Amino acid sequence: MSDLLSWAEHEFTLNQADDKGISQREHLRQVERQTGYTPKALDNPTHFPSLLMYIWAAFCSLNSARTAGFAGPNPITYTELHHWKELTGTPLSAWDVQALKRLDQVYLRTAADG
Repeated sequence: MSDLLSWAEHEFTLNQADDKGISQREHLRQVERQTGYTPKALDNPTHFPSLLMYIWAAFCSLNSARTAGFAGPNPITYTELHHWKELTGTPLSAWDVQALKRLDQVYLRTAADG
């Protein structure tokens, strides 16, 4: 699980937009296009744990329906997790739910830092 959290934090950070709405990833890709070299910051230092792809896919689905308030994105609630599980017919264990909540905490922390 720690590999997924580390991998996700790096990806979330790259996707943070500046005040002009341009992500760090887009800036670094522009550097890559102009210089022909891939900046190290684009390389995720953590290998994606493919056995947890189902957790990442679930998080991406839930994240795409996330609500937001004046202070930024709202957390994914247990109620939303339950309804998503029922609507999609996706079985989620207690461990899966905790993994999704931990990913959400990393997302929210990264969003707040950006």
